[in-house]
Amino acid sequence: MEDKLLIARNIKKTIEFIEKTTYNFPNNYKVLKDNIINSCYDMLELCYLANINQEIIYKKKILVKLKMLNYYLKRACDYELITKKRFVSYGRYLLEIHNMVSSWCNYETN
Repeated sequence: MEDKLLIARNIKKTIEFIEKTTYNFPNNYKVLKDNIINSCYDMLELCYLANINQEIIYKKKILVKLKMLNYYLKRACDYELITKKRFVSYGRYLLEIHNMVSSWCNYETN
């Protein structure tokens, strides 16, 4: 089933991209891996909730999850679990989602 919500499609694409990398994290970084994956899926869930309920609080929570996900990925880069190049690549995905959600927030408040 194809998603009509463009933000949800981008989040799903990001999840797939990130999951491929985190799959190979060593077991001693399990908490970091779980936080990364959970943040991704939480963002997707919040996206659907925001679309259904049309409440700005869900959109703001997506932005918080994005910031946390960026932090977790930065830590993974610091631990050399992902390369800097890959971190920058993830950052582009997250920035695109951030811009879309921010625009969505601005659209709803106007």
